Amino acid sequence: MIQKLRSPHPAALLAMVTLLGTALASHAGATPPPHANNPKKAKVQCVDRDDNARDLSVRVATTQGFETAQGRYAVPTQAPTELVVFAHGYGHTSASWVEHMKRSAAEHGVAAVAMDYRGTKISPDANGDGLPEARGWRVMEGAQDSIAAAQLFEAQCPSIEKIVIFGVSMGGNASGLAVALAKDAHRKDGSPLFDYWVDVEGAVNVIETYAGASALESVNEFAANAKADIEEEMGGTFQEKPDVYAEHAVVTRIEDIQASGIEGVIVVHGLDDGLVPYNQAREMTSLLAAAEIPTDMYTIGRKSAESERETTATSYAGNQLDPEYNSPMAGHASEKSQTHIVMVTAFDRLWTLLDGEAPGPYREFFVDGPTGTYPEL
Repeated sequence: MIQKLRSPHPAALLAMVTLLGTALASHAGATPPPHANNPKKAKVQCVDRDDNARDLSVRVATTQGFETAQGRYAVPTQAPTELVVFAHGYGHTSASWVEHMKRSAAEHGVAAVAMDYRGTKISPDANGDGLPEARGWRVMEGAQDSIAAAQLFEAQCPSIEKIVIFGVSMGGNASGLAVALAKDAHRKDGSPLFDYWVDVEGAVNVIETYAGASALESVNEFAANAKADIEEEMGGTFQEKPDVYAEHAVVTRIEDIQASGIEGVIVVHGLDDGLVPYNQAREMTSLLAAAEIPTDMYTIGRKSAESERETTATSYAGNQLDPEYNSPMAGHASEKSQTHIVMVTAFDRLWTLLDGEAPGPYREFFVDGPTGTYPEL
């Protein structure tokens, strides 16, 4: 059941923002790369009679010239009025979003697109899930590629009126940066590119994510890979490139997010997330609220019976005592999932948003899986 929580007092919000700003301000201020552009040659199909996902190639403007970005998209059988840009997480590609995109088009009549982030190393399926593997923390590229895709659809599908960007995990980093960069990237008529941002278990503070991966690299291969991939994206360690890390952290870009013209944000995060700590959602929502950007925060407590076993913070300790221990709390959901409570809640909120219910001005909700299906807000 979903329960509304009391909004935090403005003074408490300002205190949290002040503390965060003091910690990060010395690293902020780097100039972002130029926003993405779409050559006239790029084409998309705005309607489709087939239930499939199509390949997409878009050229993106960078400081080194134009580069080609790859992705996938799905469109409904009638001209869509809404576009959702999905931003994938670490270890994933646009292939992880094919079923989500097809469902979005077939059941909700929206156009959907997901990009692969230039520079990501993609290899054949190695874990048996039928999807390719990926390495790379290419979040700035992901932001630029997502902007390019959104501009392309907006330019070529004139029926589109609303654009939502929806990022999961590392995709929260990429999608948040896309919103920040969109202060300089607009629609054809000059209006804001993105109307709303949905941040799902997002790694919005890459400085903290890097610190956590560094602490675990000697005992955890996943953490060691993430640390190496973040360093590759930033051009060095945090000690060597603090300004670059701050440029890539969404929590340091709140003024840019505000300047983008975004109308509202929805944040969804599992309380016991063992990959992206829950506190990153608290940091992001506090900054958004202080900037007076309409925001809804959804905290997921216990998981539902349908939720797959996932990474939880308490399981790290519990598995030392019992390897079969499975935490009852909601952790980090796989973005491929259509049944885990974090992803179910995020998509439910997306459809409600597209049906016309906007977030904010600042609201909090608590979602508890075992108590049953929560009501529509």
